[in-house]
Amino acid sequence: MADKYNINNLELDDNSFYLLPDGDYHFTVDSHEVGFATSDKLPQNTQQITCYLEIPYITEDGELDTVVVRNSLNVYKKALFAIRQFVECIGMVPEKGKVKIDLDRMDGLTGVCSITSRESSRGNEFNNVQAFYPPSKTPAVTANDEAWKKSQAKQEASVMLDVPFLND
Repeated sequence: MADKYNINNLELDDNSFYLLPDGDYHFTVDSHEVGFATSDKLPQNTQQITCYLEIPYITEDGELDTVVVRNSLNVYKKALFAIRQFVECIGMVPEKGKVKIDLDRMDGLTGVCSITSRESSRGNEFNNVQAFYPPSKTPAVTANDEAWKKSQAKQEASVMLDVPFLND
């Protein structure tokens, strides 16, 4: 599913990482992986859904670019609020009922999240998803409104180009 993020397939350049300023951002679920958490802080055999969120932004040169933020959702009782927050954000939860994650449908869905920078135990800063907003509570203005509009227009244009023409 997320083979392009497999360590054996990575092609890195000097500018492969971009630290977003803290703020609210539109995102698209680019891909996901399901596995098991490896942290000693979690119960043994905790299932984990790792989502790769593609966030468009405008570079200093005014060009449209994207950064991919990795977000892991640990499937255990104390973390269910985070999973519910995520699936509500991307529109997968009915108003009443249990949280249902349709993994086959998740890639390509969109939402808005709060991003903050965070420092790892090794001293490196990284983009951290602080919260996901349900559609009813999405902020009116996000840090990447201009980039989001450009990326959606670009995506619509590419879809138009991919439509096969039928010859009678």
